[in-house]
Amino acid sequence: MKLAIASTVLLVSCNAYAFTNSFGGVINQQRSTTTELSMVLEAPKKKKKLAKIETLKSISDHLKTPLLEQLKTEEIGVSQDAMQILKYHGSYMQNNREVKGKKMHQFMLRLKQPAGELTPELYRLCDDLSREHGQGDLRATTRQCFQIHGILKGDLKTVISSIMNIGSSTVGACGDVNRNVMCTPAPFTSPEYEYAREYSKVFAHLFRPLTTAFTDIWLDGEKAASVE
Repeated sequence: MKLAIASTVLLVSCNAYAFTNSFGGVINQQRSTTTELSMVLEAPKKKKKLAKIETLKSISDHLKTPLLEQLKTEEIGVSQDAMQILKYHGSYMQNNREVKGKKMHQFMLRLKQPAGELTPELYRLCDDLSREHGQGDLRATTRQCFQIHGILKGDLKTVISSIMNIGSSTVGACGDVNRNVMCTPAPFTSPEYEYAREYSKVFAHLFRPLTTAFTDIWLDGEKAASVE
């Protein structure tokens, strides 16, 4: 009678091997001669080169340079390196496509809204900021956030500091980081749904970039105003 072999277990440390059938019974076992395994670890022949964005982050003084210096210039835009760092502050530099024939840089700003939470006060502020410093509209994203478009470089500090001082943020809303932590928008009050919303905020806080660059650049080193 033939038995189906289900698996082979190689016991190197015990110098033995065994075959088992599909019911787990041992059908053959024998001692093998001592087997020695040797492994030689060698250093890689070629050092792995960091991606350009990782090199840029490593020399950015914790996401400050060269953005801080370039925000103070009269130029309407920033350099490519500064634009990459600006992403971690929640903004992309874009070109105004309505103006033909020349580059007219403007900026998109994305809020960081864990669990998609948007208080009435924050909504009114964003609406005012979009009308006064943007193109007059708010855009909802698939990541439960709002975006303000059409902001000029000279207005970025006013817009971002206003958002931070009302208790919200744009920190880490763009770039190669977790841009938001989402959960169901269902307005249920059961413990499970309340925990989901609460832990979305906890994880967003845990995963945020740990640097003082945001307060140093947008709030001149001061803490954001407390929100009652």
